[in-house]
Formats: sequence, structure tokens, C-alpha cells
Amino acid sequence: MTIARAMFCPRCNNASSDTDKCTTCGSRLKTLESARRRGWVAFAAGVFLVIFVSAIWIWVDRLMAAQSAAAAAQFVGRLNLAFALIVLSGVLGIVNGWFQGHSGRTNRAIVFGILIVFAIALFLAYTASKAYNAA
Repeated sequence: MTIARAMFCPRCNNASSDTDKCTTCGSRLKTLESARRRGWVAFAAGVFLVIFVSAIWIWVDRLMAAQSAAAAAQFVGRLNLAFALIVLSGVLGIVNGWFQGHSGRTNRAIVFGILIVFAIALFLAYTASKAYNAA
């Protein structure tokens, strides 16, 4: 007696064990073990992002501490907010990786939140750089 492996669609989260393609959206099905493995990789990537960006944040703050101009203070303030948002996206990545590592399912709301927060952080860093270079 052969037991069919549990398969599910990573795009629409429909479970299936009889075919290789999703009956709803047509994408290739994944095993639960591979999804969990990807979840733990996402967890590790989120931990790396939080640690790495935090270290860079501390380093940049120490470099900019000597600046006393008003434009530099505004630049550092915007840059600190951008770093905080990037760290927040890393924390959301950790939460998503933990959730996916345990359940095998991706939480789309968290992934969407990660993308939005990271895009806002990049936009803030860009505007901070533009304002600092103009002054």
C-alpha cells in the first residue's frame, strides 16, 4: 500500500494529492516538506537581515554623530526611520518564516506587508539622500 504525499499549491494554497498541477490555477504543486524547508530558509534570511541591518544602522549613526548641521540631522532622522522599517521587514520575514516552517503555508498578508514596508523604507532612504545632496 502506497501513501500519496501531501501536495499543495504555493500560489492558491489548495491541497491536492492526485496530480502534479493545481486544478485551480495550474501551477506546479509542492510537497509539504519542501514548503517547510523554504520557511526555515526564510526565517534564517529574516534573522540575517535584522542582524546585518542593525549593525549597519549602528555604524552609520556613529559616523554621522559628528555632523552638527541641520541638514545632516534631518538626513540622519530620515535614515533612522528607513533603517527601522527595514528591520521591521526583517522581523516580519522572521514571523513569516516561522509560520511557514511550522505549517508549510505562506501567509500572504505578511508577505505583502514585508514588501510594502520595504518599499516605503527604500523610498524614505531615497528622499533622504536626495534632500541631503541638494543642501
